[in-house]
Amino acid sequence: MDINFTLWSTNMSGGYKVIFELANGLVDRGHQVTITALGGDHSWFPLKARLNYVKPPWPIKLLSPILKVLLKRPARYYEALTLTQKLKLGFEPDLVKALSENTPPCDINIATWFPTTFAVYRSDKGVPVYLCQDFDELAQERGNYFTQMFHESLYLPFNIITISGWLKEWIQENYNKDSDVIVNGIDHNVFYPRENIFKASNLKGDENISSDSSDGPKIMSIFRGLSYKGDQDLIDALNIVAKEFKNVTLVAVGKKEVLDKLLVKEDLDFDFITFNHASDDKMAELYSSSDIFAFPSHMEGFGLPPLEAMACETPVVTADCLGVRDYVKNGENALMVPPKNPEVLAEAIINVLNDEEMQTKFKENGLKTAAYHTWENAINSFESILIKAMDGN
Repeated sequence: MDINFTLWSTNMSGGYKVIFELANGLVDRGHQVTITALGGDHSWFPLKARLNYVKPPWPIKLLSPILKVLLKRPARYYEALTLTQKLKLGFEPDLVKALSENTPPCDINIATWFPTTFAVYRSDKGVPVYLCQDFDELAQERGNYFTQMFHESLYLPFNIITISGWLKEWIQENYNKDSDVIVNGIDHNVFYPRENIFKASNLKGDENISSDSSDGPKIMSIFRGLSYKGDQDLIDALNIVAKEFKNVTLVAVGKKEVLDKLLVKEDLDFDFITFNHASDDKMAELYSSSDIFAFPSHMEGFGLPPLEAMACETPVVTADCLGVRDYVKNGENALMVPPKNPEVLAEAIINVLNDEEMQTKFKENGLKTAAYHTWENAINSFESILIKAMDGN
């Protein structure tokens, strides 16, 4: 099959990582795969598919020097809509049209984010498929206009593929549409138990280290700077945990500007060390070297990081963000608590730190859980669904 994935950008994110793993798997099976995107930087992932970046029109090129000064880096085409709105230039680029008109001929055309569904639909190329990793809270981060766009996207005549049981049920209940489910995988050649890097005397984080302490518990988490990710919930929870344990250290992964805003300017009762744009290999080392991986997100399509932590033999404490229900068994392979409740999150972290038997149980069962999740299985399911979509069309 000739398969096109339509993306807004190719920058590092969990959602794009899933897409790139699927694309690579399809290439390995002999399919012709193209990634069509408005721009970005795919260098963080060993992508095997062809890249089809949309070239920005001349008005956007003329704005490039101004945007470079504002952003302190070269602007990317997919940022043009947001930037022209902020600058109040009196016009807004139609990025959906740009994606649609630059879609190559294909058998299957896959939308990967709700704005791209309209580009796929209007391109009239290939059998339209929507790989839906989206949900209300994600769309609401961008305002009412994009939230309405998300709802409208689910009325389009697409074959829908989701990444979790709760998303399938939500789409069925709210839009009376059936969808197929693929379960995300893990690269077990990368995510496996490693040696504790925090025992190395020369360990340094990428930017900020608030303490040289290496004796206390290490709590790892990923920070995105989005309200539904629950970043502040974890900060508040760790301030509570720090009253029970000495030398608590947060192992924080995320963009520098997000971590600076959350950590440097906060009144914290715990230490921290930060890592910016960590590779998968570095993530595996950090998971393996932490006492707990905490996942405070309010809602997720799936929620891959806790599963990666399990594969690295790290006990997990997660909020019930719906997506993790597909693999988290509360009290068996992790502790799962209600979201938006720092006090309960702190209590769960304290309980795990105080209970070595529970830690051992979560490590053993977490490894078993992670072992079932492979990209080979995910790609098997994905390929079968695409073939079915072709036959149905």
